Amino acid sequence: MARDLPVAVHARAGEPELTDAEREEIQRRIDAHRPGRLARLPAGFCRRVGATHVAGKYHLTDRPFLLEGAAGLLELGTRLGKFWLVPRDLERSYPFHHRWGRHDSLVSLVRSEPFAELLALPFETLLFEAHAPGEEGWQKPDRPASFFEAITTEFYELTAHLYRVCRDRAVTIILQHWEGDWLLRGVGQSWDPPPLDWRARCERMQRWLAARQAGVSRARREYGAGARCRVAHAAEVNRVTDAWRGLPTMTREVLPAVELDLVSYSAYDGLADGITLWRCIEEIRRHARTGPLFGPGAVCVGEIGLPENEQPGRVAERWDEWLGALLALDVPYVVQWELYCNEPNPRLSPPPRPPVTDPAQLRGFWLVRPDGSLSQTGRFFRDLWQRVA
Repeated sequence: MARDLPVAVHARAGEPELTDAEREEIQRRIDAHRPGRLARLPAGFCRRVGATHVAGKYHLTDRPFLLEGAAGLLELGTRLGKFWLVPRDLERSYPFHHRWGRHDSLVSLVRSEPFAELLALPFETLLFEAHAPGEEGWQKPDRPASFFEAITTEFYELTAHLYRVCRDRAVTIILQHWEGDWLLRGVGQSWDPPPLDWRARCERMQRWLAARQAGVSRARREYGAGARCRVAHAAEVNRVTDAWRGLPTMTREVLPAVELDLVSYSAYDGLADGITLWRCIEEIRRHARTGPLFGPGAVCVGEIGLPENEQPGRVAERWDEWLGALLALDVPYVVQWELYCNEPNPRLSPPPRPPVTDPAQLRGFWLVRPDGSLSQTGRFFRDLWQRVA
């Protein structure tokens, strides 16, 4: 989630800085693709650009919170939604107006009433942050082969179920994990200097990702023929710019060793400006090994956000520049963080208890505020989505 802060653009380790002419050309291409300046938005914009709904600190209806958010995204005009499929995190992810039973597998959870109803809604792209209880502890050394075989089986069964349920719908479903550099290092760990066992940690992550991908790929081969839907697997990176300071990153040390369908980027470290974001996408593309489903260098932005209560100025201008960079690079999916804000104001102690009613008690990662009004970000995206509705 939104923990990284934007940093200034750096050269890649061992690579010269951009020349003035190179920077001018990138900026020209960004400006030519800013959605605010386009007479017509790209085809499929509403299925390519959407938002996340998870762990919001407030609600606006008495519907199950998962479905309230899904309906809210569709009403705004997007056809892309991202949700959390994490059995052991349900009370935090979707805390209002539903009693979650016990779920020991991803299939059990996705079959539950709220998720089954979500799958029937008219989204054209669904991303699920999917973490199974049986995967916990993949970071530990000396895991037996049976541990990774069980992960493959878990993702095979989930993917097979999704094909059975959604095969007659034109929907892309992407199963991914949360910010991988933090999973690799420990949340907030800088790896400056890196630990002595960093290479072994990267190898364990490679094995974990390969096990997940194997399950999705096998089920797609067996169930995908003739289906209108498609199910894919993505790995997510989040500390791309650290490589430019000579530090090991998931992008450089993990991605080249595993073929994946797609790579997701949680982009907070690339938001200093459009050129930095551009260079981060190119950095990931250089190292990603993505297969035929999306083609070589397939990178999406699985999380990108702006805390309006902390950075209230130039909100629409910054979004327009970031999207200009991503559209110019033909990034297939962009997911704004998020519908309802999930982060309390860090200056408050103790933090406010949900449901929060005062917008000042939150950081401001939102499309819709606690009073139901649209934020600056919300108005910007709503206007874009409804231009092509």
